[in-house]
Amino acid sequence: MRLRTVIELAAALLLTFAAFLAISQMARAGSLRIEGAYAPATIGMAKTGAVYLTVANDGSSPERLRGVTTAVARHAQLHVHAMKGDVMTMAPVECLAIPAGGRITMAPGGLHIMLTGLTSPLKEGQQFPLHLFFDGGGEITVDIAVKSLSASDPRLSGDAKLEFCD
Repeated sequence: MRLRTVIELAAALLLTFAAFLAISQMARAGSLRIEGAYAPATIGMAKTGAVYLTVANDGSSPERLRGVTTAVARHAQLHVHAMKGDVMTMAPVECLAIPAGGRITMAPGGLHIMLTGLTSPLKEGQQFPLHLFFDGGGEITVDIAVKSLSASDPRLSGDAKLEFCD
């Protein structure tokens, strides 16, 4: 086999694998899309973790994210970091509004999904399902890829103004 053919075959396999990873971290239901979903690996026997992702609403009506669950933790909850004076605080969020044609981004240092009571450490390379519950869109299940502690996803930056709902 010629070297060029081997290189072309390797490149095709690599692109196929990259496409599979991109699809596995995206879910869609109706006008809602979940993109860039990942969780950083945890250290040691940590009992808490986080999930980061983007929820895009391609529809013409606003949507509301009401809750999340996963089997890898006793509790999964929407949380937000905020500065109060010189102190960084974290507080639960009951509901997030996703405007029509808009998106919300969960990224380190801001909005995120907090996992408490992990059943086991989150290890790099692992995947687990996360269920998101929306008013109009029902339930969306997305596979969460566990990445290295220092990993990030470039799609999870530049968040618009967050809107909380009742």
